[in-house]
Amino acid sequence: MLPTVAPPSRAFLPLLALALASCSSSETVDEQSKLAASMAQAAVLVSDAWLSGAAPSRYASSALQSFAETLADASRQVGSAATGEPTKRDTLAAAVSRLSNAAKRAKHAVETEQHAGTSEAQQELRTAQGDLTTAYRQYFSPGR
Repeated sequence: MLPTVAPPSRAFLPLLALALASCSSSETVDEQSKLAASMAQAAVLVSDAWLSGAAPSRYASSALQSFAETLADASRQVGSAATGEPTKRDTLAAAVSRLSNAAKRAKHAVETEQHAGTSEAQQELRTAQGDLTTAYRQYFSPGR
């Protein structure tokens, strides 16, 4: 006969939820920031491949759309995190949002076959990557 296991008490469940939420919020900011950095680099690489003729427009456009959507979602998640100083969190979320907007501009430029527009969007991505790096360091630096 199998032993019976007592169900967790109802008082334990809110404590567990609180513990998970407090642990995951900072981790979420870290994970979403790293995801954003990866997506931004991928967007730069795809736009570069399109500019050099190594990637078809349809593929590049679809990939850039996906990157932009992932970046927009990451920005929302960072902005709604319950940890960290609000100003630093907002700065980090804004940097991720700029990456999303630049990826959208790159997608539009690829769709309309505008090489100059794609190059400009690619440069915006690179600049926003630097902003993300700075905001990330400030967010996670102690005492700042």
